[in-house]
Amino acid sequence: MFQAVKALNRKIFENPKVHDNDGKQVSNPSQIQLIIANHFKSKFRDDNIHDVEPYFGQLRKLKSPITEKEVRASINNLNNGRAPGSDTISGEFLKFAPHLTDNKIAKILNQTFERHEDLNINEGLLIALPKPGKPKGPPQNLRPITLLNSIRKVLSTIVLNRIRPKIETYISNSQSGFRPNRSTSDVVWAHRCLSAKILNTPNLQLNITGIDMSAAFDTIDRTLLLKTLREIINEDELRIVQFLLCKTTLDVKINGINTTQLFTTNVGTPQGDSLSPVLFIVYLENALRNARSNETPQQVLPNEIIYADDIDFVGTDPSNINEIETSLKNFRLKVNGDKTEHTELRKDKEDWKLIKKVGSLLGSKEDIDHRKHLSNVALNKLCNIWSRPDKAKQKIRIKLYNSLVKSILLYNCGTWALTTTDEKKLESFQRRQLRRILGIHYQTKITNQSLYKKCSETPLSLQILELRWRLFGHILRRDNSIPANLAMLYYFNENSNRGRGRPTTTLPITLNNDLKRLQNKDVQLTTKEDLHKLQKIASQRQEWIAFTAEIKRTAEAARPDDQASGRQ
Repeated sequence: MFQAVKALNRKIFENPKVHDNDGKQVSNPSQIQLIIANHFKSKFRDDNIHDVEPYFGQLRKLKSPITEKEVRASINNLNNGRAPGSDTISGEFLKFAPHLTDNKIAKILNQTFERHEDLNINEGLLIALPKPGKPKGPPQNLRPITLLNSIRKVLSTIVLNRIRPKIETYISNSQSGFRPNRSTSDVVWAHRCLSAKILNTPNLQLNITGIDMSAAFDTIDRTLLLKTLREIINEDELRIVQFLLCKTTLDVKINGINTTQLFTTNVGTPQGDSLSPVLFIVYLENALRNARSNETPQQVLPNEIIYADDIDFVGTDPSNINEIETSLKNFRLKVNGDKTEHTELRKDKEDWKLIKKVGSLLGSKEDIDHRKHLSNVALNKLCNIWSRPDKAKQKIRIKLYNSLVKSILLYNCGTWALTTTDEKKLESFQRRQLRRILGIHYQTKITNQSLYKKCSETPLSLQILELRWRLFGHILRRDNSIPANLAMLYYFNENSNRGRGRPTTTLPITLNNDLKRLQNKDVQLTTKEDLHKLQKIASQRQEWIAFTAEIKRTAEAARPDDQASGRQ
């Protein structure tokens, strides 16, 4: 009965709309499967490249066998609610009985490498979904989603945990993507400090050339990747990675049915694999090292700000980008010319403030307006929930707001340069959103304090202040050679003079204004020496927590009473 009801209520998905080479829509399911398979085969297979061969070394065990503890840690890392691959084994199933699964999985994996056996875990199920905002029909407007076997995911996480410390020592500090304790905030913080220098220094110009690579993950030469890894990791780890990259196949799946269009892949790293992003940044680092080894490295690459495959060359002459592109092409990495941006930062120009870097605009005020717009769009998408409070409890509505709307509004808010007026406008904007989700409309009046209490909220300016100083301390504790710290040192360079008049509010000035509330002349942020003092405080985490708590307390004490009522 359960299966019958499930079958009756199951949502029926239509075949994806696909055009043939003549631009005509295809309705035959078998032809649709063939067109999709041929399209993705052309992307993930290159007959001019040799396939990665299995390990043919001496028949022996792994010097460091896979342990039950490693298997359990890897299984616990699997996300629940994810569709399984061709093995139909879900992550929840492996988590259910560790005393039954861990030992057997470890034994099977160790025997596989000892006997050079093939586990057949490198088959992926490819599901093609239409890209949002793209016209339906052309196969290139389909997005591939790959479902991998759970055992493969376990093995990938095991080797990832083994090689991560070695990878960290190999990767340049300019790379912030797919690394522990690094995020897009590091990148945006660096750009904010560079733009701050420009805004308060007349006649200073800075060139930033940003390049983006086309399908970077899907163009990796696996042989070159393994050659790079051979210099970084040991033989056991290399054997496991080589095992995961050889004999990889994809089977197109349409409407839940596997097709007969199975094909092998030999370029790129498998999508959906936790190991793939780390392998990519290793591959990219090797390509960039080749570019840095040119005859005039200081002129070509004086500084880099990188997040995954988004690379910004700071101070680079745009004419030298062709040389960089040539170095990347030697590693089969294609630069997307349409997305390459040559940005000229100057105080007397405004257009650069609208340039987007990892989701944030370079200008703080422009980014705040952009975040407000995006959060309102997200808020309006849930209007059916806000307009029917009887269908969702207040606690649920607040949780939905925090996770789906507020998170968009406050993305990288710790890097914003805020004046008192900006803070008041942001708080007023959020209060309008809070009143809407609670169903408080004109002419109903409520004090700000009561509104915050109902929503378990604090004023937005205090939340942003706390996030700003938490991020600042996090960056100060990182290596001095990361872009964010280098950009701050560049900002406090004493060789450049500030122009006349009141300085433009920037991120460093906002931080210094926070410190002024402490009324302690020994603690400020105007010179390199001040920056080094704060760096010493940040190195002691507990001392930094107490220090930032005092900053928040003084800011809270300086606020006017939040008893004002009405629509503000």
